[in-house]
Amino acid sequence: RFSADLLCVTDHQSSVLGNVMRLFCCVVGLATVAAVVSAEAAPPPLEAFGSLPAISRPHLSPDGKHLSAIEPLNGHPTIMVFEVGAAPGTQPIAFTGENWVPRDTMWVNNDRLVGILETERLRNESTGRQLRGFARAVSLSVSGKKPVLLMNNQRLMQINNGTAQVVGVDPNDPDHVLMEAWDWNKELATDTRLVKPDVEFNLYRVSLEDGGADRVGHGTTKTSDWIVNGQGKLAARLDQDTDLRTTVYLNEGGDSWRQGFTYSSAKGEELGVLGVTSSGALAILRYGARDTLGIDSFPLDGSAFGPALFAPANSDVEEYVADDWTNEVVGARYYTDRLETWYLDPKLEAIQKGLEKALPGETVTIVSWDKPREHFLVATEAPREPRVYNLFTHSTGQLVALASQYPTLQAADLGEMKPYNYAAADGTPIHAYLTLPPGRTPKNLPTVIFPHGGPEARDGLDFDWWAQFMASRGYAVLQPNFRGSSGYGWKFVQASFGQWGTGKMQGDVSDGVKKLVADGIADPKRICIVGASYGGYAALAGATFTPDLYTCAISVAGLSDAASLMGNAARLAGANSDAVAYWRSRLGDKASDSAYLGAISPASHAANVRAPVLLIHCAQDLTVPVGQSILEQSALEAAHKDVQFVQIDGDDHYMRQE
Repeated sequence: RFSADLLCVTDHQSSVLGNVMRLFCCVVGLATVAAVVSAEAAPPPLEAFGSLPAISRPHLSPDGKHLSAIEPLNGHPTIMVFEVGAAPGTQPIAFTGENWVPRDTMWVNNDRLVGILETERLRNESTGRQLRGFARAVSLSVSGKKPVLLMNNQRLMQINNGTAQVVGVDPNDPDHVLMEAWDWNKELATDTRLVKPDVEFNLYRVSLEDGGADRVGHGTTKTSDWIVNGQGKLAARLDQDTDLRTTVYLNEGGDSWRQGFTYSSAKGEELGVLGVTSSGALAILRYGARDTLGIDSFPLDGSAFGPALFAPANSDVEEYVADDWTNEVVGARYYTDRLETWYLDPKLEAIQKGLEKALPGETVTIVSWDKPREHFLVATEAPREPRVYNLFTHSTGQLVALASQYPTLQAADLGEMKPYNYAAADGTPIHAYLTLPPGRTPKNLPTVIFPHGGPEARDGLDFDWWAQFMASRGYAVLQPNFRGSSGYGWKFVQASFGQWGTGKMQGDVSDGVKKLVADGIADPKRICIVGASYGGYAALAGATFTPDLYTCAISVAGLSDAASLMGNAARLAGANSDAVAYWRSRLGDKASDSAYLGAISPASHAANVRAPVLLIHCAQDLTVPVGQSILEQSALEAAHKDVQFVQIDGDDHYMRQE
């Protein structure tokens, strides 16, 4: 949708990243977009659904005069900066590059914003060995100053996979940000080898103008995170020992620390320090005495846990909301059927409720605001309405639509999506969502069973481009929130432990198939199971362990061998890490039992498969390595099954390229 004229090229690279950090600044002109096909004549083309969203991750500058966002440029995600309220034809600035993918942006002052960049395509030039993914932060300028790699004077960039996390800002110092990284501990190091016992995790004050970093917080070899308050001052430090016990230390000034509380992640239970509230308390994500995940407060004086800041009665907190300018925790989001937002801040809560009242039936999400809280970016969406970003002006109450993520799709092109709840075989209630093909009677339909990834994630009444694409082709689409899905409390998560393969997680999916057939909605001879990541595993498990249910199976970035999952987690995060503890808990007590892992691995039982299988996997996937699909292909071919494998080069687990 855009054509680019290259205006300037800068080559700012570190010794570790090489050409990954080549940045290009260009001005782009908006091309005319015309509807390709009438909804009355035919369903929209594949590209109307599958192209990258036309806009995502928008943020307002402090003065509200500029808007940053990620948009596709020649099929590649690109950081764009627009002038708000500019005359028609005014061209945005684009920051793009060859070998990195922007994840997000954040404004620090009216000229400088930080771009968060990722790559999973780095290779060691001497050995050709695939390296881990890297994340980096770059300071970008609206006025045309050179892009600057942040923390560029760090000595140990090669062991810092993620020098992109901005943990805080000082409102009185708009030319710096606070970031964290590993550094060499000279006192502990015994030789020149770079191993974790020789390094410490520190906090740095980083210049947006030259990228240089100065240490302001001295961590230890156990430090895992830093927390600052809304004024950019040290509030807390988190240290984790080898038994995965995390101790929260409260800052008393300078290098003086006092122990607050300790928690453990050895059992895979989600708990963490989110940040600081405006009242000066730590916001803690935890279950506490509840079954549901809520946000509790812990005073910085270390006295004791205070009352819950927010704990939805019948749902879990899905994410928290932080203020762009102070990084303080100001709200939380959770699901009923739609994604709901609650604010601790009274003004934000009033604006949220007012917008919801004005836009009934839509999911309303405030995604950004300027520093005076006069202008707000508001996202609206519904199952048949792709997300639209709007500009809301508080003083006038005016709401102006800016851009749609899928501008060529209309409600008439899309299927009705509604809750479709049922009981599992043992009586457990399963919440699910059914999307029906537009213009079709819901009887005897070809059907796609579409389990989500995670597995600790969930589906809701949102616009889903993939489900809607399949519905536009005539399929009913069922999205079950099986045991282990988030949003239903800790007991519902625990009920999934050790229930992979032929267990209750897959049983919940199978019971949804049987319900659709019993209700006469699905044609039992035309049911396909499709999924990505854990959903890809569920697709393979469905075709392998319940072969009578499915006519075909499609696995995108799916797992086929459980033992390799544990090995990959240990390789990336360490054998004694939160990631490995998480997967051990999810796989159950037999997570180290090779016989059990083989029993739940589709690749070990390829002879059971009857339906044709399509495997799709990106070559640079570090979350579920492409070898998982290669192994499944080999197993199916050895068993003389019908299998196709499509490998996508140049992309990762999240398929962020077009």
